[in-house]
Amino acid sequence: MFYYPNRSQAIKIQQTLETIYSGVGGSYYYGDNAWKYIEAKTQINLLGILSKIANNTTKG
Repeated sequence: MFYYPNRSQAIKIQQTLETIYSGVGGSYYYGDNAWKYIEAKTQINLLGILSKIANNTTKG
C-alpha cells in the first residue's frame, strides 16, 4: 500500500491487514516504507520515476 488512507474505516482495514500479515510471518509495507522496500528490492527509485512523470504531465 503506497498511500495510507485517510478515512477511519479504510485505516481500520489497513491495520487489520497489517495484523494478519504479521500473524502469518509476512510483512506489510505502506507509505514511505513501501517505496523504500521497492527500491531496496529492485534498486529502482519508482517513486522518483513516477514523480518525474507526474511533473512532466502537469507542465504540458
